[in-house]
Amino acid sequence: MEWQIGDRMMVMTSDNSGGIGEKPLDEVNVPYEMVAYFAFRVAVMDCLSAGAVPISVIVHNFCGDDAWTKLVAGVRQGLTEIGADGAAVTGSTESNMVMQQSAVAVTIMGERVRDFSMLDHEQLEWSLAGKPLVGMEVVERAADVAPLSQGRVQLEDPQVALIWPVGSKGVAAEWAKLCDQLGIDAEMPDFGVNVMKSGGPATCWIVGRKRGVE
Repeated sequence: MEWQIGDRMMVMTSDNSGGIGEKPLDEVNVPYEMVAYFAFRVAVMDCLSAGAVPISVIVHNFCGDDAWTKLVAGVRQGLTEIGADGAAVTGSTESNMVMQQSAVAVTIMGERVRDFSMLDHEQLEWSLAGKPLVGMEVVERAADVAPLSQGRVQLEDPQVALIWPVGSKGVAAEWAKLCDQLGIDAEMPDFGVNVMKSGGPATCWIVGRKRGVE
């Protein structure tokens, strides 16, 4: 979602997760810091891909009061990695009802600092940052997860013309959406991964870089 306030272009992105956390009935048992970090990761990569950086983060907590501090810590970790420590973190907790499984959502409000749409998308070399991972693979193969800091660097790199996060439908689906949105008819490059596999919490993203630039 995008809207303009004066000469500022604002961007809003979000992500959520359910059944992942510290409750006995969760399908994936991991610390709440990690739950919040990866929910933030998905939302912030959507934000960066829109040319924006976070100015505020809202945490929607359905895990109980005791989880709040851990969830905020996970979000703060992500903000630090992209150099946005000054962003405000707020939100609310469902404390009237006790959920049997964990549920968390993260909403980011960002301000656009770069307009990718003005660049020539047809003269690009394509690559994939990270690899598509899902579930416990995200923990077990952490070295294959593209670092958030890389996304921020690429946002500010004038030679990078596009950042496109990969979601649950995989690289092939995102490539098709990318081509449709940009109005180009391009064969998908060999990214060296299973392009049908879920990208989970944006563990990878497609990068378009100006051709011939190192």
